[in-house]
Amino acid sequence: MLLYEYMPNKSLDSFLFDSIKRKELDWAMRFKILNAIARGLLYLHQDSRLRIIHRDLKASNILLDNDMNPKISDFGLARMCGGDQVEGNTSRIVGTYGYMAPEYASDGLFSTKSDAFSFGVLLLEIVSGKKNKALTYKDDDNNIIAHANSKLEKHAHKEID
Repeated sequence: MLLYEYMPNKSLDSFLFDSIKRKELDWAMRFKILNAIARGLLYLHQDSRLRIIHRDLKASNILLDNDMNPKISDFGLARMCGGDQVEGNTSRIVGTYGYMAPEYASDGLFSTKSDAFSFGVLLLEIVSGKKNKALTYKDDDNNIIAHANSKLEKHAHKEID
């Protein structure tokens, strides 16, 4: 059983995706939050006694304390790995699809890289202020990953020209 301290600011998604509250997240605060989440993942993946793969890292699973310090929460889907084990396989895919690494969603292969993929999606959400699966993207982009990739490709083509 895990017990959490009371987090008066609720979860990160309650700030990111609220048109009024998101204004409280300036660039310095967003960077502070991202940096702390990255440090938390580093601890789970490398520094804790057992390697922990979260498998459901997303904005609603990041709690914010009184000073807006983030805490990774909801370890219900997490897997502990012993020794130097860095990956695993499961026949039961669980988690939130918009944040799942492709190899996990399709084949059940999870690893620290799966959490890194989820962190990347979370990073894009924090920077853009939009949900991964929001239907507000122009053209054919149906999620934040495709949107970021199309922007990257357009920028890369400008550099080549």
